[in-house]
Amino acid sequence: MEQNQHTSQWDNLAACDPKGLQEVPAHCRRALYLECILNGSGISAIVATDADFIIRYYNPAAQQLFDLSPAEAGGKGISEVPALGLADTSRFQEMVDSISESGEYYYALERLVQDEPRHIESLISGIYDDRQQLVGFILNARDVTSRKAQEERITRKVAEEQCLGMLLHLSLGRMDVETFLQRSLESLLESIPWLNLLPKGAIFLVQRDEQKESLRLVAKHRLAERVVRCCQQVAFGYCVCGHAAIQRDVLYIADTTDARHDVNYPDMEPHGHYSVPLLLGDTLLGVLTLYLPPGRQEKMSDKAFLKRVADVLSMGISKRQTESALAYEAQYDGLTALPNRRQIILHIDQALARASRHGYIGAVMFIDLDHFKNINDSLGHNIGDQVLQQVARRLVNTLRQEDVVARLGGDEFVVLLADEGRQPKQVVKQAQLVAEKIRQSLSITYNVGGYTLNVTPSIGVALFPDNDANTTQVLQQADTAMYRAKADGRNCIRFFLPVMQELANERLVVEQNLRWALDKRKLQLHYQPQVDFGGRMIGAEVLLRCPDKSGNFNRIDLCIDVAESTGLILPIGEWVLREACLNLKRWLDSGMAGPLCHFCVNISPKQFLQRGFVSMVQRVIGETGVDPHRLVLEITESTLIDAKTDAVLTMEELQSIGIRVAMDDFGTGYSSLSYLTHLPLDILKIDRSFVSGISLDPKNAAVVQALMTMARELQISVIAEGVETTDDLNFLVQKGCEYFQGFHFSKPQSELEFAGYLEQQVRSA
Repeated sequence: MEQNQHTSQWDNLAACDPKGLQEVPAHCRRALYLECILNGSGISAIVATDADFIIRYYNPAAQQLFDLSPAEAGGKGISEVPALGLADTSRFQEMVDSISESGEYYYALERLVQDEPRHIESLISGIYDDRQQLVGFILNARDVTSRKAQEERITRKVAEEQCLGMLLHLSLGRMDVETFLQRSLESLLESIPWLNLLPKGAIFLVQRDEQKESLRLVAKHRLAERVVRCCQQVAFGYCVCGHAAIQRDVLYIADTTDARHDVNYPDMEPHGHYSVPLLLGDTLLGVLTLYLPPGRQEKMSDKAFLKRVADVLSMGISKRQTESALAYEAQYDGLTALPNRRQIILHIDQALARASRHGYIGAVMFIDLDHFKNINDSLGHNIGDQVLQQVARRLVNTLRQEDVVARLGGDEFVVLLADEGRQPKQVVKQAQLVAEKIRQSLSITYNVGGYTLNVTPSIGVALFPDNDANTTQVLQQADTAMYRAKADGRNCIRFFLPVMQELANERLVVEQNLRWALDKRKLQLHYQPQVDFGGRMIGAEVLLRCPDKSGNFNRIDLCIDVAESTGLILPIGEWVLREACLNLKRWLDSGMAGPLCHFCVNISPKQFLQRGFVSMVQRVIGETGVDPHRLVLEITESTLIDAKTDAVLTMEELQSIGIRVAMDDFGTGYSSLSYLTHLPLDILKIDRSFVSGISLDPKNAAVVQALMTMARELQISVIAEGVETTDDLNFLVQKGCEYFQGFHFSKPQSELEFAGYLEQQVRSA
């Protein structure tokens, strides 16, 4: 067409001689410029006609949208081109009348564009010359399919949220489960027309009788009476609802001709189904089924919405089932059906009262399964739960009817042996026999889920009454004895002794001192230099010191253990990191830390595995202004084993902000050397247990040499800890070790001592 010719001239002028455009007459330049605009991408489809509605022009957008061609549109009236949607005589007249009255005419049409249905909006208005005389008409059209789809999505989303809001309101209301489900079904069917429901539907609840599961009809809407009679009780695997119960996912069928639709009766109208399982975790509570017109297309958006509906219904069902089961759950453990903590405390209270009144001596056993966490971590909690159920059955079968066994939680069980006798020796002997029977019974191999598992117990025993100890104290004594059994190698029986209580009291004092020191800012940091073979400092390890109120230091290993078990390690760990960063920044700013390349800060396993650990580190760095490249965070080998893949992600996050990561105590756990190849480590610290006396121990020497060789290949720096003699140092240097830490160079120093050490290093540099 003509416009293509103009565009070609414009392109030729612009490409060959930009200045040539200036030689084109002004009115031509304007025409060409206008032509380019009309032909540009993103412009509406435009069709221009003369005053008689004869097509005189259309742009490329119109050609594409309406599939126009010169043969089809050239010189024809707009009513003669069907694609424009004005071929209908009544619509054409409506257009003429509208333009006469208001100056424009709006209309919408749908048509296939490249075999896809499209929504098009069009506006026709007059074209006038300088004297306001009508010279023609212009049709502007735009493809609004995407906008229409978005509007429909928004409308649907609003309706869905309103429906879910209604269901949530019903779920929180005061009504029995069947009333709740009936009203929910009616509300659902009345508020979701976009599913093209008939609308008919039903809700079933799971019914369990003698280990047999079926579906019981509890809510229905507009179902034929014959359907209600047929579906009062539906077996798992029967018809659409029973298949959905087994499948545990939304099940769609297009028509009753589907083989999974087992219900048939005379004059049954064809229909499809959405059947939705109502799940609470892995537990099936029931099934929601909705009727559809036959052949309706399955949609993922429908299934996603129905799953949300199922979640709300499941919550409402669970709420009501929970309320009805509160009395039971207040007294019994849901997994094992054993008495729970509240029940066993009540039984021990009563046994203590009887024992004190009648002079009897009883015994309490605290049982903990050895390494049970490994089963949950490696095989999953489902296998672990089955093991706990078998443990409960074995305990019940081993004990006498008058004894009481309870599950406290996790893998902890308590056994009460009441009214055993009047002589302590007799009771100890009898308790030992019962405990040994329990130990042997629980140690027999478990066959669970296709796995053969070996689980052993650690058993602690406490006698009562003892010095007016109450129930809580008796349980604590048995717990203390159980931990002694753990410490003595597990799979054994230990009785509570006064010395155990002394250890427990010591831990309590340490905990009180830790809380006091943290609250009063009495914790201290000491620093042990790390040096090269020439004794020149390259860094330092930050060490925590915990004073008591008299100024003496508590055993640091006990402090860390207590802090870990009480949760104090989290605030203490953050304090250590912040204080170390503040001191490092101060020494760097003052010029005292010239040779100090880094601070190594120990991170406890509980800290490292805490959600938000990296965010906490970033916050401390931001608040103290320290250079993150000067920080090394030390984690132990056991931390990495416990964290598995999460540890690698955390290490990579730390490295991304410039912090280096060191592994402390490598080789003291269970890892092989190949473990190093999977970790993004910067520094490897060889434990002092390998270094001390290494020049005289060929086995340790071989391990250390292998570590250093692998670290060198992996470009990991190595620091040897616990270097105390010249012989050990010379041996390590000979084997290629470059960095050292130990008493041979310096003991850990207080903040003031270390500041002086830094000044000395700067002067000698």
